[in-house]
Amino acid sequence: MIFAIGLLLLGTTSVLCQNSDKLQGAWEIIYAEYIYPDTTIENTQFANPSVKLLTEKHFAFGFQDNNGESITAGGGEYSYNGETYTEHIKYHIASSIVGISIEFKSKLEGDKWTVSGVLPMDEGNTKMREIWKRIE
Repeated sequence: MIFAIGLLLLGTTSVLCQNSDKLQGAWEIIYAEYIYPDTTIENTQFANPSVKLLTEKHFAFGFQDNNGESITAGGGEYSYNGETYTEHIKYHIASSIVGISIEFKSKLEGDKWTVSGVLPMDEGNTKMREIWKRIE
């Protein structure tokens, strides 16, 4: 029985690693839609686009606002099974989400990666959809 459980865990880990291989690299945001409780923001043009870097199990992202006054960044570990991308937040400008895991629907098509889900922010849950383009 222990052997069977070990094989199951090994197989699951192997699949997650194979799937994460598909995401490894550098990504630049090309579309973003955020639906807040009181407004919707849609971006298709970015003066300073966010870049997200993914290794086998870690992610980090960052960008500087248009006037150069602030930097937004976050990162941690992630898991990916081909349909669901989950970020396990280790650090983030919004400290209220540090230590939690956020699950996103994920769709990878060629060099485009779409993620959508709900961000638990201080001002209320924010629905989001982002499209990233592989740059490396």
